Amino acid sequence: MGNSDDFERATTLAGHAMDRLQAEGLAPIPENFTLFYAYYGGQFPDLTRAVDIARRDGGGLSQAHCDELFKRFFTLDAEAQAIREASERARMALGKILEMLNSVGTETNRYGTALAGFQGELEQPMSLEDLRAMVAAIAAETTAIVERQTRLQTQLLDSSQQLAEMRVSLDSARREAMTDGLTGIANRKAFDLALSEAAREAVADGQPMALLMVDIDHFKAFNDTHGHLVGDHVLRLVAKVLTECIKGRDTAARFGGEEFAIILPRTGLRNALTVAEQVRVSVGTRQIINRARNVSYGTVTLSVGVAEYQPGETLTDLIRRADAALYAAKRGGRNRVSGDVQT
Repeated sequence: MGNSDDFERATTLAGHAMDRLQAEGLAPIPENFTLFYAYYGGQFPDLTRAVDIARRDGGGLSQAHCDELFKRFFTLDAEAQAIREASERARMALGKILEMLNSVGTETNRYGTALAGFQGELEQPMSLEDLRAMVAAIAAETTAIVERQTRLQTQLLDSSQQLAEMRVSLDSARREAMTDGLTGIANRKAFDLALSEAAREAVADGQPMALLMVDIDHFKAFNDTHGHLVGDHVLRLVAKVLTECIKGRDTAARFGGEEFAIILPRTGLRNALTVAEQVRVSVGTRQIINRARNVSYGTVTLSVGVAEYQPGETLTDLIRRADAALYAAKRGGRNRVSGDVQT
């Protein structure tokens, strides 16, 4: 593709992005422009899918949703940032340790040289006064190196504590990087890792594995009616119910926006459908209540799609089949569970 073609394509994508921002009622800030430029460019399939999810109930994207997508696809995640910072701190701490160890080698060599010199002098005739002076000198050298070794031990202990603190910090950052900030359950990154591991084990052990895709019905309308704070409360409630309905090595995750996912290792389609129905019923019976104002906002319902992993298929295909089942549940009237007919 020549320079003129590149320019024409970039201009077209920019035009689409600006038109979409205007249609969505979003501010033409650089972050929003980048989001939709990439959307129309097609280089991030997961981004394209996440944006398309917002169309399900005839709605669009809120600024908060755009901010979340921009952070997910275009900024350095917390884990990588923590690793970068900790690596630099570790490099400096290890540099100090090596410097101290080199100092020990130098001091030890100097002490050895001094003792060798004393040994040479002891082989020569000397007076009692000279001997006393030599003993005092040996004692002074010994005291000096003991003091230096004590200081070194303290410094090494401090460096060891710094490295231990960095390890704790990295562990904490990793947990945070794998957790959805709003709901407290696994985020999309953790979901991807858990799904990959569950599929690997399913193939290795010859056991089934199922995936549930869960979507809150008419969530945008609920959000627009009652406000984002109530909407956030609903997201946390759904996450809590999902966690209550799973056990053992099952994983509940926020997939994006108002969509969630559940990974069920060692679970076939029939049992997965049972879990899905339990989740749907449990959420549908929970009243959304503002206790501070004693106001009830009613209930929300879920649509759930279920698919069983087929050994050899890609995880993208598994998600696609579960998502297709979810759409079937939506088309069937919502507030229902649908299993993948190909399974």
